[in-house]
Amino acid sequence: MTVGEIIQAVRWCYDEEQMDSADFGNASANDNTLMDNIIKSKIGDAVRWICLYAPAELLGGSDETTTEGGQTVPVPTGILVDMPGSGTLTPTSITGTTGGYVELPADFIRLARVRVSDWHRAVKEPLAEDSEEYLQLYDPNGAAATADRPQAAIVDKSVKVLEVWPMGTGKTVEYTYVAATEGETFTTGTGSEQDPYVLHYALPPRVKTAFIYYLAFLVLSAYEDSRSARMLEIAKMNIGK
Repeated sequence: MTVGEIIQAVRWCYDEEQMDSADFGNASANDNTLMDNIIKSKIGDAVRWICLYAPAELLGGSDETTTEGGQTVPVPTGILVDMPGSGTLTPTSITGTTGGYVELPADFIRLARVRVSDWHRAVKEPLAEDSEEYLQLYDPNGAAATADRPQAAIVDKSVKVLEVWPMGTGKTVEYTYVAATEGETFTTGTGSEQDPYVLHYALPPRVKTAFIYYLAFLVLSAYEDSRSARMLEIAKMNIGK
């Protein structure tokens, strides 16, 4: 979406289609520029909210495309990141166990999926480090993780690590995670980035409605408008919260 389209969509959320009819609390009827600036300043916050709370299965895809090599390809949103990207990633062994680990990037928020090359299925829900299931992985008499029943865990350290069980011998790991981002932008045409219809944000299509309504919540909150609570309710409903 262009910034101009985002501004228009947010205004429509609270029946503010006419560009000269704003009248919120202490705001004057001619505060269009101020309201637009507030909307633009909160876009990054709304994207981060989507990253934190929207289910990972809703975060795939992009509403924007570009042309590369004569083919139309989606513009990455920067929200879901595939690792290791190019090349391979080999986990480090956890001494005395069948598990291994890889260090997670600094912008990691949460895991979407992980798979080791000889696992028979991926893991989408990692174990909690203080859970009984996790403790059993270290117990020689406990239920062992296998290629048919693999396990993964996120361990909070100064540098977070992703543990994979079993890691196998000489096997590689790939995973997808939700990144901390304020959104990926790009421009079209030859206009200035200051033009709201030149600057675009690439967004996951299935969370656009939640994104717009959360942005409307932030804007109305800035005006101390009581309708902000309804905007937040609609945003949460659109991501299943």
